[in-house]
Amino acid sequence: MLPKDPRSRQQLQILFTSHVKIITQPQLQQNSTEIFNETSSSDWIAHIILDDNQMSWVGSLPNLGALFGALGAGFLMDKFGRRFVLMTMSLPYLVACLLLAAAANPGMLYAGRFIGGFAGGICSVVSPTYLITSLMGWLNWRLISAISAIFPVILFAAMFFAPESPYYLIKAGKKFEAQKALKRLRGIKYNIGPEINQLEVRLHKELAEKSSPSDLIKPWALKPLIIAVSLMIFQQLSGINAAVYNSVAIFESAGSTLDNLVCAILLNLDQLVVTVASSLLVERLGRRTLFVLSELTMCISLFGLGTFFYLKDNPETDPALVESLGWLPLVSLILFIGAFGIGAGPVPWLMAGELLPDKVKGPGVSIATFTNWFLAFVVTKTFVNIQSAITSVGAFWMFGICCVIGSLFGLFILPETKGKTQEEIQSLFNKKK
Repeated sequence: MLPKDPRSRQQLQILFTSHVKIITQPQLQQNSTEIFNETSSSDWIAHIILDDNQMSWVGSLPNLGALFGALGAGFLMDKFGRRFVLMTMSLPYLVACLLLAAAANPGMLYAGRFIGGFAGGICSVVSPTYLITSLMGWLNWRLISAISAIFPVILFAAMFFAPESPYYLIKAGKKFEAQKALKRLRGIKYNIGPEINQLEVRLHKELAEKSSPSDLIKPWALKPLIIAVSLMIFQQLSGINAAVYNSVAIFESAGSTLDNLVCAILLNLDQLVVTVASSLLVERLGRRTLFVLSELTMCISLFGLGTFFYLKDNPETDPALVESLGWLPLVSLILFIGAFGIGAGPVPWLMAGELLPDKVKGPGVSIATFTNWFLAFVVTKTFVNIQSAITSVGAFWMFGICCVIGSLFGLFILPETKGKTQEEIQSLFNKKK
């Protein structure tokens, strides 16, 4: 049921329209598992055979595309506005989905994955929120891509009716349009006068202090930037992309008796549930608490996966014991993805926008996003090589140790931003020692 307050309904509508892209992006990222199965064993349309190196490119190219997209996103949203940028990203999303749906050779797969990632990188800066949802993960990957082509159209149509950011309109000298946009967001009966005045004061203050690249190395900007970048580093060094992209391979390697269909349904249901739970808990428990709990839970899950493969690969282990633990990889992976989706996934994106001062928010968020996608590309591309070098046991335990370090970072360095204004957050970094 929608809330009775028109203001709440309008804000929910804006929230939905600005995040339709999240429905499409995971399909472009996570379909590598389905692509692996399809290209290896199916006669659907074109029979594409990929080796391990080609599969690693298929899995990692969305992250490489997102890396380049993130570089220019800050400039684009300041130049053209958030709404316009999100609308135009519908086109590359659509092209990516259609390329994947009609792929007849590896080149088309590469192009579709890269273009979709490029659009995702831009949207990740413009709408800095990391939710993971997925629909019907058990379907043929071409059919998933074809279905996903619907969502860019929905994104364009939804954003067409959404108001532009009031801050951007004030900055562009369109005060009347800014008032109308804010009225839509806050409700007809809401007194927007004080908030419009605050936006104007904030803008005049920013214009009086012209921004330059050197601002990013000043203490008031560098400290929050380092924290924002660190959050992105710990997010990707948790091994989330490697785990999701290789989930079917993990189950098969573990000798799991569970059907791949059941595994896919459980993983997708897990992602859906934690996405909803995270949105409810982030304002109740706080960002810092969720991040720390998430990192600790992921650590336990990864050590569980590593322990299973250690027992399985040890010739002295009783085969009956390994067989009796066939459920452990699935449970560990569900727990891992759930923990990621409730804390380590969304919190870094949320806090990147909260921590950075308005004066350097555009370039700062772009740097943090660039770091995220760069590491996502590196981890995904090299996961097979890491497994070959230190075995699956070493890979999972390595990521588990990173999660331990991430939880310590959250406990002793990460500030809590829940319920704080921009001024209060900035005061945390301007304290005199």
